[in-house]
Amino acid sequence: MSKQPRKQRLARHTAPLHRRHREMAAPLDRGLRRRQEERGYIYPRSIPVRTGDRVLIVRGEGRGSEGHRISQVDRRARKIYVDGFTYHKSDGTELQRPIDPSNLVVINPDWSDVRRRRILDRANEGVEWTDETVAELEAAEDEYEAEVTGVDPREVDAEADTEGDSGKDDVRDWSALTVSELKGELKERGLPISGKKAELVARLEESE
Repeated sequence: MSKQPRKQRLARHTAPLHRRHREMAAPLDRGLRRRQEERGYIYPRSIPVRTGDRVLIVRGEGRGSEGHRISQVDRRARKIYVDGFTYHKSDGTELQRPIDPSNLVVINPDWSDVRRRRILDRANEGVEWTDETVAELEAAEDEYEAEVTGVDPREVDAEADTEGDSGKDDVRDWSALTVSELKGELKERGLPISGKKAELVARLEESE
């Protein structure tokens, strides 16, 4: 492999998504790894982040002891967006602030994806990862997050579900969103993301 800076930059800029996935990894909290090791489970030192992971911002703006849930992972830009970490434009529009994965520490990983559990398979040979075992792991992770942040993540998720149910009858104003936000909504619904803003808005209105 070449050592020339220009070729290294080119390789990084043109890297495929599966390589960007591996590069966008964040360390697992050392205390969580130690806690699970005492219970007989080995965690990796770091894992590629995904939507649903709960993290701490440990470097840069926004760092503190408050836990955040990852709401979006942008592989193209190599940036992560978390709930509750926003900024306001000069016109008053509120947007999520992008974060580099190196500024985060994962304190409560999401193991709902069966393919992601293969990470645990490599470090814990002989352990059968049944739903009961994973539920036990997640309960211990929720308990650890509550100790670190002082907030029980199960209560936060319950409040979010309640707010979501109460707002189901509201008609959303899609035209108030930016093009990138509209495309994110379309991706979640499995709809095409090409076209101008008016076309994206019309597509979302038709899907409701």
